[in-house]
Parts: sequence; C-alpha cells; structure tokens
Amino acid sequence: MSEFESPDVLRSVLESLQTGLYLVDRDHKIVFWSDGAERITGYLRQEVVGRFCRESLLARNEKNKNIKNKDILSEAADALATAFRDGKPASDEVSFRHKSGHRVPVRMRAAPIRNSHGSIIGAVECFDESPAVSDWDRRQTKLADLGHLDQVTGVANQGFIQSCLRENLSNFAVTLVPFSLVFVQVDRLEHLRAAYGPAVIAPIQREVAQTLENSLRPTDFLGRFNDDQFLIILMQCSASEVERVADRLRKMVSQTQVEWWGDELPITASFGGTTVKPEDKLPMLLERAKKSLSESLATGGDRVTARWNDDGDCLEAESPCS
Repeated sequence: MSEFESPDVLRSVLESLQTGLYLVDRDHKIVFWSDGAERITGYLRQEVVGRFCRESLLARNEKNKNIKNKDILSEAADALATAFRDGKPASDEVSFRHKSGHRVPVRMRAAPIRNSHGSIIGAVECFDESPAVSDWDRRQTKLADLGHLDQVTGVANQGFIQSCLRENLSNFAVTLVPFSLVFVQVDRLEHLRAAYGPAVIAPIQREVAQTLENSLRPTDFLGRFNDDQFLIILMQCSASEVERVADRLRKMVSQTQVEWWGDELPITASFGGTTVKPEDKLPMLLERAKKSLSESLATGGDRVTARWNDDGDCLEAESPCS
C-alpha cells in the first residue's frame, strides 16, 4: 500500500487545509473539523467535534433572504440539507457569526459521502471567506505601514478617512461620478459603558468595524471618524442606492454579538447617509450626513436615514452600488 493511502496521511492533509471543511455522519454529528474551519470561524475542533448540527453554534443568515439566527451547521442549512436529501452537491452564500462576534460572509459547498454500496453515510461541507474578508489583513498591514491604522478598531483612522473624503470630493468636481457618505454609530454606547464599564466599548467597536469591513466592496472606504462614529465612503453610489446599501449594513451589524464576562451583548447601530451634489463643499456634505445620523438616533436607533438635502428631498441618480 502506498503511504499516501494511509488514513493518517489523508487525515493530516485534510486537517491542514486552510479552506474551512467539516464532515458530518448520517445523524448530522460533526466528526471532523479542519484547521481552516478553526481559522475562519474562531472555533477550535475540540469545541465542535462530537456536537450535532442542530445545536446552536454559529448563528447564520442566508444572503438576500433576511433570515436571522439560524445555525451554519443546522439541518436547515440549505447546502447540507440538499446534499442529504437529493444526494447531489449543492452550494449557498451565507454569513455567520464568528466566535468573537463579528459577521463573516462565506460561500458554502456541500456534497454527500457514500459507502461502497452507494448509500449516503454522511456529508462534507467546505466554505471560504469572501474576498472582502481576505482583504482585511492586507488592508490592516498597509494602513499600519502608512501610520493610518486606528489601533482600537483595526480600520483607517480619522486622518486617513478625511483625506480620502477630500480626494473624492475633488475627483467628483471633475468626473461627476457620484459617491455617498454614511455615518455609523453604535446604539446605546453610554448605557453599555455604564452597565459593563468603559473597557467593553473597545471590543464592541472592533467587532462592528470588522462586520462593516467584511460587508463592503474593495473600492469602498471605512474609517473611524471620532470616538463614537465610523464613516463609510461608498464609491460610485448614487442617491437612489445609498439607503438600500446602508440598510443591508445595518442588518449585518444587528446580527453581531459581543461576549462580555459570560453575557452575550446584542449590538445595533444607527446609520445616516447622503450623496454628493455638484455644489457641495466638505462641511456641507458632512453636515448633511450628520443630520441623517441624528435623525436615526433620535428615533431610537437601529435605523437608516438618508438625507438628500436640507429639505429632505431625494435626488434622483442611476449609478449602482451594492
């Protein structure tokens, strides 16, 4: 027998894969969990192997289906259920909650496992991070090298995001290609600070920042604007699109949780957006977005407001962003 046919060698190869991969038996009990699955989810194999898919572990939601609090490993997971039910490979795009609390978008691919008689005895599912997640470390390294990394949240600092904003405003004066701004503020920060102490704020801000970063396109910009607020620049994003995009981000943040001394802290955030206009100067643009955020906060939070001008009228435009 070739040494490559040894079960120990094959298992070692599978364990070392940086793609997330796990195996379940016919009872949907997890029997294998790869190094890649540990890296992507934050859960070690000893925390997962031996547990059943029906146990709550990684709360998930299917992309564009607005379904919350399912488990990426549950029997309701579309790709895995299809592999068992139809005996065919299947795939699905989902996001799940990392062990530390932020959301991670992935593509799942499942296939049935059959014995020598052709009977299904289990299934394998593998998953990879979206390109936005893969870019997270590279962006952090580049920002750190330039001295523009916010050490608390891991995104661009105030100086860098303001510089990006000024540059985009100058480019808009020449190209007239629209972009939009979105201010983001975590809801109830003062309440959380009073209830759990000031040390809880940094991990909350960090998990929200990574959820946002993971949910943006590579061409968009995210930075920490001040102690309590983030600023997002959505490139080639028109007035007709900014509210929809901001609401998608709001839903992602609302599915983020932070564990603090045994308590699971649910997180929501308020969003305020606007779109650049030909007559805009930087103070005007920022003030309009801040007013939108103030309106969202004033109504209780976990809301998106998009202000097109001081009268609240919508500017029509056609450039897409998603």
